[in-house]
Amino acid sequence: MTQVEELASFVARASYDGLSSVARQELKHRVLDALACALGALDAEPIRLIRAQVADFGGAPRCTLFGGGRTAPDRAAFYNGALVRYLDFNDSYPTKGETCHPSDNVGAVLAAAEYAGGTGRDFLAALAVAYQVQCRLSDVAPVRSKGFDHTTQGAYAVAAGVCRALGLPQLPPRTRSPLPERRSNALRVTRTGKLSHWKGLAYPAAAFGCTHAAFLAMRGVTGPLEVFEGNKGFMETIAGPFEIDG
Repeated sequence: MTQVEELASFVARASYDGLSSVARQELKHRVLDALACALGALDAEPIRLIRAQVADFGGAPRCTLFGGGRTAPDRAAFYNGALVRYLDFNDSYPTKGETCHPSDNVGAVLAAAEYAGGTGRDFLAALAVAYQVQCRLSDVAPVRSKGFDHTTQGAYAVAAGVCRALGLPQLPPRTRSPLPERRSNALRVTRTGKLSHWKGLAYPAAAFGCTHAAFLAMRGVTGPLEVFEGNKGFMETIAGPFEIDG
């Protein structure tokens, strides 16, 4: 099996019952913290601009927007993710050579869980998957020193969490990749020099793209199974060799 197939197997096996009582409690704390960050950012300038774009473009009202309203899942992932992230007060996971903010995944995972009609337990299990994938990739495949942003690893975390929330199968049809790959690898320049709105929007934008890709995978659109170890894949071009061991 390729590493992405092993990762997909882990995603499919994950359950709320498999989480320790400590993990469950800490996840709930992180969700409450993320919601507080989101409420504090409702009047921020870029949030108003994103809200105007969502209103202009529309979208099937499948998922709830923080602060009111409904839209399509990928747009909800972007808007709600931007609210969680923008004030830069949400949680951090520092590791050697990298720092990420795992609650950046809340908006996308919540949108997918709502779309799928999932329970609170389903949402927390999927969020735990996103946390685990992002933190482990940050541990074993840091990319900051090479000029790439932590959203590069985070894209895989979003995809994993969204796929879990959607209940995608462990063994998908031969024609479908179990996890959508990232369409681009973000540069660290977003967080250097004179900062722009994009510092707080880079991860929400990744969540938007990967949520969209996960829904395409749900419908049968394919992606490369050797995205990590394959020719010109993530290891060869960016991170170097690594293994994800849970």
